[in-house]
Amino acid sequence: MKIKRIVLNNVRSYEKEEISLPEGSTLLSGDIGSGKTSVLLGIEFALFGLQPGQRGGSILKNGAQNGSVLLEIDIDGQEIIIERSLKRGKTITQDYCAITIDGITREIAVTELTDNVLEILNYQKEFSK
Repeated sequence: MKIKRIVLNNVRSYEKEEISLPEGSTLLSGDIGSGKTSVLLGIEFALFGLQPGQRGGSILKNGAQNGSVLLEIDIDGQEIIIERSLKRGKTITQDYCAITIDGITREIAVTELTDNVLEILNYQKEFSK
């Protein structure tokens, strides 16, 4: 899997940020509080959604009503775009989930997207728990 691009909207310290990653290895470096962990949490959220016990407030920017992550990856030459969003109500919940494979977008349920990602990455189903 190669991560090509990540777009963060209202994710932690990022209001709107698009990061394109070059071929090869990438090192995230910066001062404390510069947003390195936010990028990694955005990638994790895009791939797997909120983890058990994880609150949406740990990802959604303080004061924002909604936020989203778009992750563009390449797996063996196949372009895949994963999108997830959060919205603030009484609690912060996952809202929209979609996956685009070879230009075909499907809006699907939170758990279905996680299952699709695990299958695409050849991870065992137990990782979904």
